[in-house]
Amino acid sequence: MHTLRLARWHISLFIAGACIFFVNLGLLAFAVTKVIQQHRELTGARVMLDSQTEQIERFAAEMESLVGLETRVRDVVGLPPRRSAAENTRQGGQGGEEYTGYELSELLQLPSLTGAHTAEARRLSGLLDEARYRQQTFSELIEHVTREREQLAATPCIWPVDAPDAWISSGFGYREDPINGKRTFHDGIDVVGPVKSPVLATADGVVTFAGWDGGLGWVVTIDHGHGYKTRYGHNHKLLVKKGDRVRRGDAIALEGSTGRTTGPHVHYEVICNGKKVNPYRYLVD
Repeated sequence: MHTLRLARWHISLFIAGACIFFVNLGLLAFAVTKVIQQHRELTGARVMLDSQTEQIERFAAEMESLVGLETRVRDVVGLPPRRSAAENTRQGGQGGEEYTGYELSELLQLPSLTGAHTAEARRLSGLLDEARYRQQTFSELIEHVTREREQLAATPCIWPVDAPDAWISSGFGYREDPINGKRTFHDGIDVVGPVKSPVLATADGVVTFAGWDGGLGWVVTIDHGHGYKTRYGHNHKLLVKKGDRVRRGDAIALEGSTGRTTGPHVHYEVICNGKKVNPYRYLVD
């Protein structure tokens, strides 16, 4: 059995948190830049730092929460955790792009700042460095999650017949042909359900063929991308046409016995990277 599992609430929570985080980051960076530019003298700088202390604390808490969420999502999707910006820099990595706003180093050079003010300014500078670095790691994670979701959507993983009592009458591989009795290779599985049961697309994709195909009767072929295709044969009636985009679970036909067959069923094939593989590995109860 072949499955791909992804905790979708982790992904949604992460993306929402990342959006909120970067909005707050932009507001904080803008506020710091504007206030410092308006208060270049010592007294103004002290006032700015005092007024920003609470906002810095909130920003630090949001940073810690979002980094924790990033770590959990990375664990769910199988990616290793990322070091902090400071650790990455110490170990020879890149700590993020150069900050293009007002440089806090100018503030740190003011002659009469108290130790507390200097510490707050250094802390804010470190937070901005970490935020710029995390923006890169979040982008990397979002790209990975997007690829994983696309791969999951393209992977066949449900039964092709919508019937609670559906069963497999003939498996994948060599068998005795039910019509002529000769030993032949069966390149799919036969799934039996009540006549005219809905035949389901087993993954998202685009219909590339919907029509008559000799011994398979009325057939639907779907290209799912990522190297996957599926075929559904012997249908009683087709519900889609070439070019239609379908989602996993959509009804694409009704089960029948058209073509070369001894009774109603769906001949179901899975093609992976151009090779027909055993569909049973992709069936999820």
